[in-house]
Amino acid sequence: MKGKKLIAILLVCCVASFVFAQGSTESKGSGQLTIGFSSKDNSDVFVKNITDAATAKAAELGVKLLMSDARGDVNTQISDVENFIVQDVDAIIVIPQSVEGSAPVVSMCNEAGIPIVVCNGDIADTSYTAFVGCTDQESGEILGTWMMDNVAKGSNIAIIEGPMGQSGQVGRYNGFKAVGMLDYFNVLSVQTANWKRDEAMALAEDWLTTYGDKLDAIVCENDDMGMGALSACLAAGRSDVVVGGVDAINDAVQAVKAGTYGISVLQDAAGQGGGSVEVAVKIAKGEDYPVDTRIPFVGITAQNVDAYLAGGVTAITQ
Repeated sequence: MKGKKLIAILLVCCVASFVFAQGSTESKGSGQLTIGFSSKDNSDVFVKNITDAATAKAAELGVKLLMSDARGDVNTQISDVENFIVQDVDAIIVIPQSVEGSAPVVSMCNEAGIPIVVCNGDIADTSYTAFVGCTDQESGEILGTWMMDNVAKGSNIAIIEGPMGQSGQVGRYNGFKAVGMLDYFNVLSVQTANWKRDEAMALAEDWLTTYGDKLDAIVCENDDMGMGALSACLAAGRSDVVVGGVDAINDAVQAVKAGTYGISVLQDAAGQGGGSVEVAVKIAKGEDYPVDTRIPFVGITAQNVDAYLAGGVTAITQ
């Protein structure tokens, strides 16, 4: 009697397990797609613009988007990706916090059999499924060239960098070197402000005190830092200091129009955020997809800012 009961219990368990497994497979195969999105730091205005565009595109496509924010910490980003893998999402999108430090997320996804789309910046492990973003060195070349064209040779400049080792920091500084900006000017100081407006403002205030009238320009690797540096200069009555940056966030573009900010190099947040979701969806559905999408930069200056604000200047996907 006991043997018959045991057999019955085992049969029930087997049937239940089969039904559960079948239901899980059907849900993943025919239900709503779920995509995990690991952002590096949404306190950065430009990065937040990317994630907002991704959220909007996911809603448009009827995709469930699980958003996480590493808040500038590479270990948090790795943990966030681990959580997405445990949840067995259909695809994962990552804006790398660090070129080298974030690299393990690629192998983690590959081992789990989950496609990974790298968005915005480069990552050391290039065995990802697809890339949607930009070539950061290009923005450094555009910014550096504009500075050389608009600030006298031999002038004293300072450079504000992003977090050391991030794709934007590495690429943009390489861009400055590639066009010869570091030799064209006398570089007084190079320091990081971690993409943060308040840190850049404090840094610029210190430079204005230390170097006084000797400081001619401040080159910033993003516009949040550029806006911080500009605020410090204007507060000190130094409208003569030329300031420029990258990202074309709204207040930077308005400052270009007002004539207080030299250049903002446009980086297409909507194209990167929305584009990464579109590519992830194609991969998850087994459709053809572009492996490498590079969205070019465009310098926004006094010459074309009105056209840009009117919708006439756009970054065209290559």
